[in-house]
Amino acid sequence: MLKWPCFLALLGLSSCSTVTFYRQAMGGQIEVMRKSRPNGVVLQDQTSPESLKKKLREVEEIRAFAESHLSLPGRESYGRYADLGREHVTWVLYAAPEFSLKPKTWWYPTLGRLDYRGYFRESDTDELAAELRGQGYDVYTGGVDAYSTLGWLHDPVLNTFVDSADVDLAELIFHELTHRKYFRNGATAFNESLANMVAEEGVQRWLAHHRRHADLRKFRERLVRRAQFYDRIDSTRSSLERLYASDLPDPEKRARKKALFRRLQDDFRDLRRRWGGRGLEGWLTADITNAHLVSVATYHQHLPTFRKLLKDCDGDLDLFFQRAEDFKLED
Repeated sequence: MLKWPCFLALLGLSSCSTVTFYRQAMGGQIEVMRKSRPNGVVLQDQTSPESLKKKLREVEEIRAFAESHLSLPGRESYGRYADLGREHVTWVLYAAPEFSLKPKTWWYPTLGRLDYRGYFRESDTDELAAELRGQGYDVYTGGVDAYSTLGWLHDPVLNTFVDSADVDLAELIFHELTHRKYFRNGATAFNESLANMVAEEGVQRWLAHHRRHADLRKFRERLVRRAQFYDRIDSTRSSLERLYASDLPDPEKRARKKALFRRLQDDFRDLRRRWGGRGLEGWLTADITNAHLVSVATYHQHLPTFRKLLKDCDGDLDLFFQRAEDFKLED
């Protein structure tokens, strides 16, 4: 995600822990670049599985649509493929104080302060998580299947996401290409909400363009369920914010906090029953913390605002991106 000359400068100026962080980041990115091959080479390789070739062709079509219909830089990413030999490309960490929903932030050169820390090794993420928990923070960690270098490099297709269903593949690619299109320094919720809105809109336009009307209905049903999930999260956030602002003693806050998270899990069980089938397993089995809610808020906090902005632009994405650059939001 960073400009590599900045890395080199930081290595000579930073503390030991910072040097270690940027060394692993540089090493991880170099690994991704080293293992990547042009899609055309993979398609011509007789040893490449036909399933992989099919997916790479889907990617080619999706990124062409992104450029021609969504005002996204489709030609500038996903022209290469890399098999990293692992389930996730990176692991990310979110943290928040025990009685606050304000995320811990980290400073990155050229990017400003962001609400997360990412590593190419899960063990590094676990080490930082243990350190922060020892300092009293609530912590959430999870694997990441894709990320954007924001235009510094041409991001490849990765084995960590290439096997996704084509609708999921399109949503992911539209999301990451939005980061490449526009990224506001130090504004995590702005960037992720913007990318989510464009991705959701993009998938709907993509499915409509290909006259996949049944799939479009299913995707819109997914968006309804997603909104219901977010509503439960927002309701819990409001209750927690009131609790944390109260004058109750810490032991009482701690007990009520646990009760609110248990109620959230009950709400999720109710949602799953209403939806039918499975879903939300991770939320039902996890020890939910403030950090979990921080990680979700990052991706949907400003969705309604961006949807309204697109409507005000009469669906014109070129105009939408122009206005989004100057749009004022409290992150």
